[in-house]
Amino acid sequence: MTESLWLSTAVGMSAFLGVGIVLVWRNLSKRLIACSLSLSATVMLSVALFDLLPAAVSAQGGFVHLGLGMGAALITMLGLHRMLDSQQEVENPYNRLGGYLAAAIVVHNIPEGAVIGVGYGAEPELGFTLAIAMAIHNIPEGVGLAAPLLAGGRSPITILGISLIAGGALPFGTWLGEIFLTDSPDSVAAGLFFAATTMIWVVVKEVMPRSWQIEPKASAWGFGLGCMLSWVIHLFHH
Repeated sequence: MTESLWLSTAVGMSAFLGVGIVLVWRNLSKRLIACSLSLSATVMLSVALFDLLPAAVSAQGGFVHLGLGMGAALITMLGLHRMLDSQQEVENPYNRLGGYLAAAIVVHNIPEGAVIGVGYGAEPELGFTLAIAMAIHNIPEGVGLAAPLLAGGRSPITILGISLIAGGALPFGTWLGEIFLTDSPDSVAAGLFFAATTMIWVVVKEVMPRSWQIEPKASAWGFGLGCMLSWVIHLFHH
C-alpha cells in the first residue's frame, strides 16, 4: 500500500512539470496555446481508446459495466456543461476551458489511480508500467490545463492550487482501489469506462474544437506531436 501510494503521488505530481513549463514561459502565443491543447487532447484520446477501454474489457467489463460507466460519465459531464455554460456570459472562455480540463482530470485521475492500486496489488510490475505511462501523459495534460487558465488571467498560485487538487486525485484513487476495489473487478471495469468516456467527451466536445479555433496550423502540429508521444506511451505498455 505505501509503495503504491508513493508511486501514484509521484505520477499525480508529474503534471506540475507541464504546469511549470507554462508558468516559466509566461509569454504564451496563440500558437503555443493551440499546440499544447491539441497535444494534450491527442494523448488523452489515445489513452482513453487504447489503454483505458482495453483495460476495462480485460477487467471482465461487459455491456452492463459499459452502460453504468458511460451513463454516469455522460450525466456528470452534462451537469458540468450546464454549470459552466451558465457562467459563459461573465467568464473568460479560456477559464471555461480550463475548468473543463481541471474537472476532467480530477474525474479520470481517480479511476486511473484505482487502476494503479489494483494493478500493483495484483502484480507490482503491472502497476509500475501503468504508472510510467500515466506520468508521461500527465505532463502535456499539465500544459493543457495551465495554458488556458493563464491566458484567462488566473494567477500562478491559483493555477498551482488547481493542479495540486487534480494531481492529488490520483493517489486518492489508488487508496480507494487498494482498499475497496481489489476484490471487485466489476467496480474497476465500470470506473474505467467512466474515465474513458469522460476523457473522450472533453477532447471531442471542448479541447480539440477550441484548439482548432485558436490556430488551425498549430493545432495540427500539436496533433502530430501528440500522436508521437502516444506511440511512446504505448511502448511502455508492451
